[in-house]
Amino acid sequence: MTRARSVVVIDDHGLFREGVHSILTRDPALHVIGEGATSDDVRSLVSELHPDVLLLDVDIPGAPAGTTVRWVRRTHPNTAVVILTMHADRVLEAQLRAAGATDYLQKTAASADLLHAVKTARPLTPDALATDVSDRESSPLLTARELEVLRLVALAFSNREIGLQLTLAEGTVKRHVSNIFTKLEATSRMGAVRRAATLGLFG
Repeated sequence: MTRARSVVVIDDHGLFREGVHSILTRDPALHVIGEGATSDDVRSLVSELHPDVLLLDVDIPGAPAGTTVRWVRRTHPNTAVVILTMHADRVLEAQLRAAGATDYLQKTAASADLLHAVKTARPLTPDALATDVSDRESSPLLTARELEVLRLVALAFSNREIGLQLTLAEGTVKRHVSNIFTKLEATSRMGAVRRAATLGLFG
């Protein structure tokens, strides 16, 4: 008899988490072995239980989702990560897949789609991990200069003040900010900061 796939569910909304638990446990091929609400819960539960699948919400207290996914990939390569989120966000999806997420589902998905994603999720092979890390390091989402600019944006510096800090012309700063908006698909300065924080770009 095939062993049921073990699943840890992380979401900071208790009622939603209960609903996901109910959906998953209807299928005898799946076994929910742990639940939590924060990135700290991810680390403790995954380290203790070694699940086959981690079902992870993006907007949980603690470390950014990208950081959490990379931690799972690095420390527990046999655990597949499936993202379940409210965000229909191509940039976020691309970054979390690059970080190591196996699948990315919106919370509006049908229960059948959720079951399929969890039942078919497989972690990437070590070769794929190494290749993926190399690709990310050679082609980061933001350049080092753009990240410097964005850090100062997060501190509420104006373009002029950023230019003085980094010894750049104000027009150059404006171009960097525009490029950041495009890459992060953001429409405001704080929107770009929030997106970067979610992706774990600030480290």
